[in-house]
Amino acid sequence: MRLILTILILFLGQRLFGQISYSRILENKNFKWLADSSSQELTIYYQVDSWTDKKIETVRQRVINHLNSVKSFVDIKSYDKRVHFFIVDSREQMKLLVGHETNGSAFYNSNAVTGVASEKINSIYSNHELFHVVAMNLWGVPDIWVNEGMAVYSDNKWHGHDLYQLTRYLADNNRLVSLDRLIKHFRKVDDLISYPLTGSFVKYLDETYGRDTVLMIWKSKTKNLKKLTGKTIKELETDYLRQAGLTRNPTFRIFNAFGVGDTARLRKPRSNANTHVMHNA
Repeated sequence: MRLILTILILFLGQRLFGQISYSRILENKNFKWLADSSSQELTIYYQVDSWTDKKIETVRQRVINHLNSVKSFVDIKSYDKRVHFFIVDSREQMKLLVGHETNGSAFYNSNAVTGVASEKINSIYSNHELFHVVAMNLWGVPDIWVNEGMAVYSDNKWHGHDLYQLTRYLADNNRLVSLDRLIKHFRKVDDLISYPLTGSFVKYLDETYGRDTVLMIWKSKTKNLKKLTGKTIKELETDYLRQAGLTRNPTFRIFNAFGVGDTARLRKPRSNANTHVMHNA
């Protein structure tokens, strides 16, 4: 259980809440911002004498590197809108800024991102929220599971851990949640489970069916998942878990209207003998 406890301590709590305008964040009376606009695509906002103020050269370069990584991941050479990145020292300050405690938020309508940077938390060193802003402006707003899954996959890890390794770890500790549950009720699943599992599943989709298919799923919602892959959700689940390295029949957590219940052994769905529907470029 050491790995899950480590992740619990490190978990960023990053998720997409209601959209807040750039001007509302900038004009928040609890903050007096310094602005670093050294990059043509990025402005970093921070406070005097903050952790970021003392390390601005390093912060700037690393955030630029993450933005470049996102552009590479979505296959664009440049992003034609300036990203506004607001950095605070703590989750408590974040609550003053956006109304709730979190380590990061993305407001795609304003091209604004928030993050926490301190000796204990460095949520700014991730592609996650930058991906949300860039991808939703390029491709539109998708279902939540593919949005968060792609954001996790854009880092190709979750808190430093390989995505398929985390899937195997969750399976070994009877923490798996069915793919059907993740897709239909993402927000009702523990973040420590939903984020790495959807990241792992989207990685499988990208590796197996190609980015063009993933983008069609993004743009057409979940309803076309079977049409685009040639497989049901259960069949995709079987293939995805096999690709993640599971060699045994997994145990899934059972959910009901009141939350998490017991675990139960589910039979593996029969593999689909049909040929995959490929949409690779």
